[in-house]
Amino acid sequence: MSMYAQLLDAALRQRPPAEPRSAERVTVDELHRARTELSKVDHVAFDTETVAILLALEVGYDIALLEVAQRNGIESDPSRFEQPQQERERLEGALRDRGISLEVSSEGC
Repeated sequence: MSMYAQLLDAALRQRPPAEPRSAERVTVDELHRARTELSKVDHVAFDTETVAILLALEVGYDIALLEVAQRNGIESDPSRFEQPQQERERLEGALRDRGISLEVSSEGC
């Protein structure tokens, strides 16, 4: 398992279990929030601080992505994130196929 997949697995295990009463909408909203935050990072200005922020945002987004995928019957787990961008694209496509929009309106954030 890649270092990123191990980090994602550890982060998922440390996350408190979802409350049964939490609606799917809350999870999708969290996915939108994480996607918006990730898109704000300047991927060109790489320094130690930027890399740490980007890594934290990517892990947060991937956790939200995994949770929404799981709630929608899409198979995945941290071990599939050996190539993170490929797994993100696969899960995003599968969610879009199920009618879940990943685009965030400008008024939503």
